[in-house]
Amino acid sequence: MASWKAKTAIHDDDTGLVKRAREGDRIAFEELYRRHRNHVYGLVWRLCGGDSALAEDLLQEAFVRAWQKLDSFRGESRFGTWLHR
Repeated sequence: MASWKAKTAIHDDDTGLVKRAREGDRIAFEELYRRHRNHVYGLVWRLCGGDSALAEDLLQEAFVRAWQKLDSFRGESRFGTWLHR
C-alpha cells in the first residue's frame, strides 16, 4: 500500500513539474529527468542490446524530444507513460 501511495505522490509532483516545465522552467524539467532517466535508460539499453554508449545517446534524444514536445502532454496519463511512448 505504501508503494502505491508513493507512486501516486510522484505522479502528483510530476504534474506540477510538467506545468512549470511547460512555462520554461528548466529546473522543473531537470527534476523530471532525474526522476525518469533510470527507467528510460533501462528501456533503451535493452532495446539496443546492452550497448551503453548507444543507450546514453538514445536517453539524451528521448529527453530532448520530450522537452520539445512537452506541450503535447495532455495529462491523460502519467508523465512517465507519455515519456515511454
